[in-house]
Amino acid sequence: MKKIRIFVLTLVLFGIVLFPIQAIGKKDGGGGVLPPSQPKVSSYIRTWPLGLGAEIDNGEHWTADMVHGEYLTDIIIAFALIDQTDLSTIYIKDMADQESELTPGLIVPGFNDLWEQTAALKLKFPELKINLSVGGYKAEFTHTADDPDKRAKFIANVCEWLEAFDLDGVDIDWEYPVGPDWGAEIETQPADRNNYISLLSEMRTALDQLGQNTGKRYGLSVAVPASPWFCEKNRAKDAANIVDVFKLMAYDYYGGWNKTTGHHANLRKADGDPEWGGWSTAQAVRAFLQAGVPSEKIILGVGFYGHAWEGVPEGARHGLFQQYEKVSPLDGLGWDKIKPLLEPDSGYTRYWDDTAKAPYLYNGDTFISYTDAEAIGYITEYVKQLKLGGVFVWEYVHDINGELLQALSEKIQ
Repeated sequence: MKKIRIFVLTLVLFGIVLFPIQAIGKKDGGGGVLPPSQPKVSSYIRTWPLGLGAEIDNGEHWTADMVHGEYLTDIIIAFALIDQTDLSTIYIKDMADQESELTPGLIVPGFNDLWEQTAALKLKFPELKINLSVGGYKAEFTHTADDPDKRAKFIANVCEWLEAFDLDGVDIDWEYPVGPDWGAEIETQPADRNNYISLLSEMRTALDQLGQNTGKRYGLSVAVPASPWFCEKNRAKDAANIVDVFKLMAYDYYGGWNKTTGHHANLRKADGDPEWGGWSTAQAVRAFLQAGVPSEKIILGVGFYGHAWEGVPEGARHGLFQQYEKVSPLDGLGWDKIKPLLEPDSGYTRYWDDTAKAPYLYNGDTFISYTDAEAIGYITEYVKQLKLGGVFVWEYVHDINGELLQALSEKIQ
């Protein structure tokens, strides 16, 4: 790690020449800077290449110049993973060259200048907190968390990364410590209910100790499903007493795993929703509040992408809650690809579910559930009404020009 520290110090010293340091913060109406008590506006940002599907084969990654840090308080690099051979060290898979998943034999370049871009971003926006997320969907934690020695080594390694790359905190994205009754796609065990708390508690202690050496106060957050089973199966209140932020993943309510189309990020319960009698972000927040998670520690996720289905009949509500033939190749498309579909000649019509506070697109065959500025307006009002801690985005590259991000940042004030 000593070599890493020297490398990063060189980047910082070099960057001072390239990027003039300025006081950057979220702008108020008069061009000033909002106070530190402002709601968080965080965004995850990917480590894999830009694009969707085959576009990823181009191997292009984000640069500091692409990030609109003026609209953000925090950014979270996603993801580092736990090495499953030693169960205690972390790595970022996407930093290495890899064979394309779509084009056999094609090597997609890795994100080999990730830390240079991160250092440049910090110099460009010195007030922006840059954090590292460990985990993600299907990430394995259970055999690290259940062994005190491996747990300690893992935590120590995370702290080394934070210090070496001048990061501001860590996000633990262990989505299924103890999963739902219908099962999870990763290995879990009942003991993870307590191991989750041990991991977070020991991480908090280690971060505080690191801060005594560096003079920084390191953040600790967790990403959690926006579903009541998490609170039922896990010790949400105890976790809330340890971490700074609960990132409530308020999206993916519907997708290719469902029998019908549906809203994937609706704020309110939709009429006629066939799944579990309906689900919504407001219900998820209520479950976490009732479990003892303080409102100011909850930040709501906003998905800057959509889910899409093909072979969808019209039905009574323009494709909503209809059985479909297949998941569309457009599934997962970001705002940059949704926006052209709103043009009059696209063949799509935009519809608005005023009960659910959710938009959707339909062209007679393909149904797309997504989030736009109108939906963001209702989400941010809800955050302010309940005095939640703010919002976060999954994920930055889906809105690379910062259009929805700007709306989110302005409406949350």
